[in-house]
Amino acid sequence: MNDRGANHYEVLGVGVGASTSEIHRAYVRLARLHHPDFFVSAEPPRRAEAETRMRRVNVAWSILGDAAMRRTYDESIGLRNAVAADTNTPFRPFDTDDDDPDPLTLPDIPYRSEPEEVLARRGFARMLAPVALALAALLVTFAFFTGSGALLRVSVVIFGLAGAGFVAMPLFALLSSKRDEG
Repeated sequence: MNDRGANHYEVLGVGVGASTSEIHRAYVRLARLHHPDFFVSAEPPRRAEAETRMRRVNVAWSILGDAAMRRTYDESIGLRNAVAADTNTPFRPFDTDDDDPDPLTLPDIPYRSEPEEVLARRGFARMLAPVALALAALLVTFAFFTGSGALLRVSVVIFGLAGAGFVAMPLFALLSSKRDEG
């Protein structure tokens, strides 16, 4: 029982066997009716009354909206073994038609099929920039040990080309995806 003598079910205007969704709908409906923000321009006693009503609604929702607290509350008011209407209901999907295929059972079909030679060229092009970067690093190391300025200049050029490749590859990927979109 709360301070006005009515139990939480009566405060929300629902039955003892109401489901959690019914209790939530009742709470939202009452919150829209009694929220103090709707009584801003009302005289102070009327606003205080709305605040009191809203407090009772909030307390009722906080207890009945939580399954464990609701069970404890039901036992405290003498409703032993009272079970909410929706605690043991099985899942029932909204759409029970079997017309729609399950996406997990469909075969994986590529969006755009490419010939094998095109895929092989793309794989080679994707590996070109990292291989050039590794080659340039080896050449720089070898140039420092040998003291060769020409080898150092060649490695700098290869570094530049590898960097350009790292910038160009994402741009090519964007262009090919743009082609896929139509």
